[in-house]
Amino acid sequence: MCIEEICRRHDIALAGLGRILHYKKTRICGQDVVLAKPMTYMNESGLAVHKLQKMFSFAYSDMLVIYDDIDLQLGSIRIREKGSSGTHKGMRSVIQHCGTQDFPRLRIGIRNPVRRTADIIRYVLKPLKGQSFAKLQEGVVSAAEAAQMILENDIHGTMNIFNRRKNSLLLQKEEAKTSTRRKNE
Repeated sequence: MCIEEICRRHDIALAGLGRILHYKKTRICGQDVVLAKPMTYMNESGLAVHKLQKMFSFAYSDMLVIYDDIDLQLGSIRIREKGSSGTHKGMRSVIQHCGTQDFPRLRIGIRNPVRRTADIIRYVLKPLKGQSFAKLQEGVVSAAEAAQMILENDIHGTMNIFNRRKNSLLLQKEEAKTSTRRKNE
């Protein structure tokens, strides 16, 4: 959903490459990028990344993998510079095909905030409705904003802004500027 949101914002249409992926090489924020959406089963997402790497020959550390994650609260996002797959089998496939876990990733939370579900497979395949869908959409919009900010700035600054938890003692960007000015005056 996040790739669709990025494409919508920049009026980009992805082209299909069989049953493996849909992609488009383009420019966003003055940067050359390849937007891609795997069309494989989630557990085989690494095949699409492998195909892209063969087509465009990029360093894995230069890609950003965006995916949903049952281990994060619905609608929240987390950005990491590198890391393990956690419980996500699609990310496990990407790491296996890349031969490294040293690449950035942006996770969008899909965990049900009301109750834990015993049947995770049924939960992740069932479309969300109502408030749950709206909360997921908020996460997708935040993820698209974060991806664009990574292109405009860098991953570390973006992580400092978007990885902030609600009710955190960390200050938002504008709050930090105001707070610093008050101390210095």
